[in-house]
Amino acid sequence: MIHPETLPIMVLLPACFIGGVVLGILYFRCIRITADLIVTGQRPVLAMALLVARLVLLAGGFLLALQTGGFGLVATLAGVIIGRECVIRRKGGARA
Repeated sequence: MIHPETLPIMVLLPACFIGGVVLGILYFRCIRITADLIVTGQRPVLAMALLVARLVLLAGGFLLALQTGGFGLVATLAGVIIGRECVIRRKGGARA
């Protein structure tokens, strides 16, 4: 098994960043879907399941990034923020 300590930082940081972008896109798309479900009043069980799933996904992603150290965690956070911007710009919504 490959440990994060043995991989060079030039491989870990881009991997963390790309993983963060994917994580951010998934997380914020799930927020949009959950909000739509809550507003329309449809499928409240699915809305709750998406809420729990997105929180578990985000926590798991950050825990995985934490294994690479502080720089990996920051790169993942930057990726999540970029993923958020991608979701907002694609929909053309207002900035929070």
